Amino acid sequence: MAKEITAKEVEDVINSYTSIEEPIVVKRKNKDDLIIISMEEFKKMAFLHDLDQKLLEGEEDIKNGKVYSAKEVFEELGEEYGF
Repeated sequence: MAKEITAKEVEDVINSYTSIEEPIVVKRKNKDDLIIISMEEFKKMAFLHDLDQKLLEGEEDIKNGKVYSAKEVFEELGEEYGF
């Protein structure tokens, strides 16, 4: 479960953690305003977002017929890298 704090409590709370294990929800004027997460969690989320985008691009390429056979790919790799 996410921890909820006010904006005034942010600095004290962050300074009290040796590591952030779960998201911290910061409220301002009784509304959820922002979430504090660890850098590790942020990097995971950014990686997964990037992966999702690349998969969507790949699916679009397939729909649009922008594909190559394995034979073509390996021939090109062989020419370029001497395989």
